[in-house]
Amino acid sequence: MNGMLGLGDMNDMQVVGDGSGIEPGPASTPLSMTRRAFLHTTILGVSGIALASCTTGIVDRNDIEITHRSFEIPNLPEAWNGRTVTFLSDIHSGPFMDVNELRNVVRLVNGLKSDVIVMPGDFVTSHTNEIPPFLEAMSELKAEHGVYACTGNHDYYAGVDAVSKAVEEINFKLLRNENARLTIGGESLYMIGVDDDDAKEVKSFVQGKPASHIEAAYKGVPEKSASILLCHKPYYFEEYSKTNVGLMLSGHTHGGQIVLGRIGRSVMTFSSLASEYVEGTYTPQESNSKTQLYVSRGIGVVGVPIRINCPPEITQITLRRPTV
Repeated sequence: MNGMLGLGDMNDMQVVGDGSGIEPGPASTPLSMTRRAFLHTTILGVSGIALASCTTGIVDRNDIEITHRSFEIPNLPEAWNGRTVTFLSDIHSGPFMDVNELRNVVRLVNGLKSDVIVMPGDFVTSHTNEIPPFLEAMSELKAEHGVYACTGNHDYYAGVDAVSKAVEEINFKLLRNENARLTIGGESLYMIGVDDDDAKEVKSFVQGKPASHIEAAYKGVPEKSASILLCHKPYYFEEYSKTNVGLMLSGHTHGGQIVLGRIGRSVMTFSSLASEYVEGTYTPQESNSKTQLYVSRGIGVVGVPIRINCPPEITQITLRRPTV
């Protein structure tokens, strides 16, 4: 079981508390600790039985599911209404994702023929020698309005500057605390990206305190504009929702990778001990913001080369103007 605790980057547990941005420890709220205790007890209680009987839930890690979602984006211009964005995360080029598997991912993505492609981090797993296979395959990605990305924590493990330089060589627009203006027919959509190591600064940003990296990411983005935020970890969704970005896209969790079961919106997986944002769509609970979050189950794996009740995912998102 110790190996499984590493799935979904459980080393980040000490940072995120219950997913609300509250750090664990003496200052944690009773509600936070109650939720964490419940999840911990439930997961441990069912894990022995589930793992002994879940062989029917084992998913071929190369059997990628294509999902389709529509999101209403505040202030979306008419020229962008109905346009599509292909979203994939956590490629993890490495021992469990070779160049042929990467080429299959590219084939599936290009087959969707979306207007834009976005990838919020974890291009590699832990070593710079995993960069060449990624580049060889991903250089074939094609989208009329470009490929946009931000860094993930595993890109830092491998050496973020080396990974970033390589990714930019294949014409990805890597957004490291910056934004890009995408224009169709003179009407704009802003793509914002934050570096994984700096994403937590948003907690200071929304409190009006100095936060140079987040300030740089949002620099020049008009207050009432359509925007999409790429942020590898979903942990700080409540804070980012207060910036009124239209849609936040994250990965990192792998959807849990090994899922023991689901109870309502709660996913019974060790990743849920680190964050309530595990897979799918979320809306803010602390504000009336119209920001939405979508967390991808990702493509690759870490720890062990299996997925249980959690197929890898490529998502095609259709952008819509608000109906009201």
